[in-house]
Amino acid sequence: MDVNALFDLVSKEINKEKMVQNVKEIGKWHRYTGAAGGEACVDHLLSELEKYGVPAKAERYQAFVSLPIDEGTELVLESGEHLRLIGEVYSKAVENLDCELVYDHWSEQKKIYELEEKERLKSFRGKLVLTHSGGGDFAEKLFRAGAIGMIHISMSRGGYIHHCNIGAEWGTPSADAMNRIVSIPAADVSFEDGQMLIERLEHGETIKGFLTIRMESGVRNSRMVIADIPGKSENFILINGHYDSWYEGITDNATSDAIMLELARVFWKHREKLERSVRIAWWSGHSDARYAGSTWYCDEHLDELNKKCVADINLDLTGCKLAEQVRARTTCMEGEDFTASVIEEYTGYKAKPYIPMIRGGDQSFWGAHIPIDIMFKYEPVDEKRVSACPSGGPWWHTEQDTLDKLDNDILYRDALMNLKIACRILNSQVLPVEMCGFVEKMQGFLNDINASTEPDFDLTQVINAIEKMKPVLKKFEFEIKRVGSVEDDRIIKETAGELSRLVYTSGSPYQQDRSCAYAPFGVLKQQEGVNLKNVSEECYLFKKTEFKRACNRIIGQLEHVMWVMEQYLDRKVKFYVSNYSINTGRSI
Repeated sequence: MDVNALFDLVSKEINKEKMVQNVKEIGKWHRYTGAAGGEACVDHLLSELEKYGVPAKAERYQAFVSLPIDEGTELVLESGEHLRLIGEVYSKAVENLDCELVYDHWSEQKKIYELEEKERLKSFRGKLVLTHSGGGDFAEKLFRAGAIGMIHISMSRGGYIHHCNIGAEWGTPSADAMNRIVSIPAADVSFEDGQMLIERLEHGETIKGFLTIRMESGVRNSRMVIADIPGKSENFILINGHYDSWYEGITDNATSDAIMLELARVFWKHREKLERSVRIAWWSGHSDARYAGSTWYCDEHLDELNKKCVADINLDLTGCKLAEQVRARTTCMEGEDFTASVIEEYTGYKAKPYIPMIRGGDQSFWGAHIPIDIMFKYEPVDEKRVSACPSGGPWWHTEQDTLDKLDNDILYRDALMNLKIACRILNSQVLPVEMCGFVEKMQGFLNDINASTEPDFDLTQVINAIEKMKPVLKKFEFEIKRVGSVEDDRIIKETAGELSRLVYTSGSPYQQDRSCAYAPFGVLKQQEGVNLKNVSEECYLFKKTEFKRACNRIIGQLEHVMWVMEQYLDRKVKFYVSNYSINTGRSI
């Protein structure tokens, strides 16, 4: 059955009311990893799948979880005010810590180089740092600088305090990463309270107080639900999202959990029509354990993922009120038109340029050489946006993410969009990859970086390696599209999947890169603007070393990809010569 016929068949089965009811059911629990509410949600998911007849199991694992305790977490100023705070995941717990605030005015800048960073950090020793910056990298810098803590200012006006995270390791840390885990008190404050403190500090006031952050951190047992719908091939697409939440977590992520239940139901009903298989996974450990669930699953099932998983479709923040616009967040290995046509069909808006895939949202599977990776971004149109938060509005990661933030029609739309994308991959004769177009974009990234770096960070060799590969790639892609089939999924993983990995990671396929902001060719991009005027001589040398090794990695792997393509082409040539000789009695 072709992709359009498959979608026409299964899309008629999608039941909006059933999804809405499941959102309501899932939203009854505060679904923290390993806690009673999270485990109750697992039981509900398993019960629903059993009703549908879908084979499912609960995978058990351990995660290093960190949960803030709201009650008593606050900053009490000497002047008498009590400011509500929320501890950041992996914060150190403290009780009535005597502190003096300092404002990090540098955090208003977009980029800070090493010499500026040294100047910035000088004033932080022994202080509680009020900042717009966040994340694990910055927390580590504060720790090394001798700061006693961090107060991160929430981005949304209106009294919201967003849950955030200072974990720099992706998933459960390995033993050698233990020495890199920082232990610094870190919490979030509302935008309004943050601005009040900034204004008082900038008017010369000394602000002292007592900081209390209460946390529950440690190893917890948790379960994750995995459902398998077999198609004609064992090769499968992975449809996934997290079930753990902050508070009710209606749009983050009960809506996606309900959509995935519905996709499981309709795909199971029509499983005999599927050319490839479907695996649907509900992760825990997303927010409160830094993607520990999906990372554990990748570690435990890497061999199978590496051999059989052909696409990763992640659902997060679906069904949001006000989210009229959808952006394609993807590697773009499948080509921009692949998602653009679906976006325009279901939103009525012409698709904006795709967003290169981010380092976030359970993107734990780069080592498995998965060629197609899609995670739609659902958001308000620009003129209606009231917050920089992901999702429809400022309720992201707050107790305001309640049932009134659900839009039933948008929930249905998002289910159909992800269903259509899945169908187009499941029943395509050849995986819908556009490798030549992807490589052109890759070169564009590299040319942009090259134009913004010093001569010591020259990318000519890398760009030349891509040029060398292009003729072979063109022949390979032509041949795959001409005669390829599901049987060629593996060779596409070894080529297109490896090219994606090279662009979006910096290390080994068997390890996880750290949890930090990451752009395409991130290590190379970090050298933009670096020169001996803004970094020290030793830092400049270290960066050149890091840069060279990153270039060597890319060039070496491009050579390997080209070799794999040449081997494939060579086998195809021999195959056709053999058939020609047999069928005609002639030789070529």
